[in-house]
Amino acid sequence: MNRVAPDTLNEDACPVSEETFQALMRQNAASAASVAVGLPEDQRARLAVFCYRKAHLRSLGFAIAASCSRRALVEEAGHAGELLFQQSRNRPANAGSEPYLAARAQRRPVTLCSIKG
Repeated sequence: MNRVAPDTLNEDACPVSEETFQALMRQNAASAASVAVGLPEDQRARLAVFCYRKAHLRSLGFAIAASCSRRALVEEAGHAGELLFQQSRNRPANAGSEPYLAARAQRRPVTLCSIKG
């Protein structure tokens, strides 16, 4: 089902050029998705999966996945691609950040530094 053998898959390699990725990052998810539509569908599916796998890029991944066909996402990520396809179509237009990330934003950051007086 996947085009690439799992042992050769490099999940950290961005499927678009650095310039294209930077241009996408400068925009909100909806605008970035409209820019991504200009990419070939297989590359767009790889980009959607790449972004979805990064928690801080998940909303961008959903927005890009919404412009991909089920076939392209399934070919790229198998069952995860099917789930991404379904979730990208069932998300409310005003979906906020992920709940587990919102809970973290309320806490003070952990530090190893201590001040002894």
